[in-house]
Amino acid sequence: MNIIIAGAGRVGYRLAGTLSHRHNVTIIDQRPSALQQLQESIDVFTIAGNIEDPDTYAPLKNRRFDIFIAVTDSDEANILSTLIAGDVIVADRKIIRLKNPFFADSTIAGKLGISTAVFPFSSAAKSISALLDFPQANNVKSFIYTSFLMISVFVDEAPEAGIPVSHFIHESSVVVGLERDKRFILPEKETLLQRGDLVYFFGDPDTLRAYCARLNPSLPDRISRVAIFDADLLGLEIARALIPKGVQLKIIDNQIEKCEHASELLQEQATVINSHYIEHTLFDNEHVGRADMAIFTSKEDEENIIRSLEAKERGITRTVAINNDLERYQLMHSLGITAIRGPKSSAYYTILEKISSSSIISERHYCGGKGLIYSRKIFPDSPLLEKMVKPPNPKRCRCFLFRDNLLLPWVAKLQLHREDVLFVFVHADNEEEIKQWIYTL
Repeated sequence: MNIIIAGAGRVGYRLAGTLSHRHNVTIIDQRPSALQQLQESIDVFTIAGNIEDPDTYAPLKNRRFDIFIAVTDSDEANILSTLIAGDVIVADRKIIRLKNPFFADSTIAGKLGISTAVFPFSSAAKSISALLDFPQANNVKSFIYTSFLMISVFVDEAPEAGIPVSHFIHESSVVVGLERDKRFILPEKETLLQRGDLVYFFGDPDTLRAYCARLNPSLPDRISRVAIFDADLLGLEIARALIPKGVQLKIIDNQIEKCEHASELLQEQATVINSHYIEHTLFDNEHVGRADMAIFTSKEDEENIIRSLEAKERGITRTVAINNDLERYQLMHSLGITAIRGPKSSAYYTILEKISSSSIISERHYCGGKGLIYSRKIFPDSPLLEKMVKPPNPKRCRCFLFRDNLLLPWVAKLQLHREDVLFVFVHADNEEEIKQWIYTL
């Protein structure tokens, strides 16, 4: 495919690096240093210029592109660049990254001819909100076409001999990944779960909730009091996602202007505290230390890690940190901190998933991108309806059939029925092979 990326920041750079392996990528930015860094490490075509200036697109005039992607830090620049590019070039799909949640509930994106609008701040907030329904889980993912979820949970309670994976495999749940010693593997039935493992389950919500309580009983089984540190855009988006859950919410920021804005926006649905985070009296005098969960939303991972550790010292067992840099992901895990994708990482993965997915096939990433999930539904007009289909090599992936609200292992040729959903869990090393298989069924 021919792809244009407007913006060579962290998101644009990562997208260019990934997409350039299989597609022709053009990237636009007005910073010569950013473009030079791209050219030194990635095989892409660069254009120096302001993405909001029509003249910038002159070298591309009347050319046809498969996808136009706008991913700068400015909503206004992304929207305007999409409009201008639409006048100069032909783009079959337009994908735009937006911060302001207003656009998510409006018809503006559709009126502008935008195919997909990605809201990474809202995505991060929803990820944290989902944890309130699974207080002992590390992460929660939902899927279309099924009520089944995928969760990850740390094994904190296990006998010295370990727990066989087979104990968790039946019609309502399966184990679809295991992270141990920084390695991601697709476990066999005889694999033993050990203390410190991060285990990925896919299954019925009630079953998974019981697994969480069994494997990680040290975390609270209910979250009723939450403290959010920083009243910036992300902190406020998280607050708005948590308020409907009925929790007692406190927001702490050291800038009085942000506190005033938070109070006005949230309309007394949360207690807003103006305080420096290093003040230890904050945890006692304002009762922040009684929180069941503390959430740290800084753009700097080091700051989020340090604050999380301080909160643990003050007695808050469940700490959640926004993970902005993938290199800090493992460190957060090793320290017992729940790492939630930051807006930039969320935008990167979501856009990749949107590009790779179609109306019948969905692609998702998990375990920091080390694992992928492919799903395909059998619609009434599907060419696979009532056909006998053989799964790929079981050594390469784990395949399951979701039928009649049951999860069935798919290890041999079987006939596919209407409303069936195929799920394939694969290591990123085998991504290309499995992707080609599922798209050419």
